[in-house]
Amino acid sequence: MRDRLTEAGPETTLWESESEYRFSSVMMRLVGLLMPGAFRKQSEQHMQDFKRFVEQGKDVREETD
Repeated sequence: MRDRLTEAGPETTLWESESEYRFSSVMMRLVGLLMPGAFRKQSEQHMQDFKRFVEQGKDVREETD
């Protein structure tokens, strides 16, 4: 995983995240091939959680469902 934070303006930061998944078991390789969207969705959720923490100070660990 690689993350880059770049100043995009006076009060704006661009966050770029690059992830590479490597599966060691045959079962996980199969899951990776059949459900690639699940990994993208989870990464997007992490980015949204981090954005909310930075911009609003909300910690997802303190939320209740």
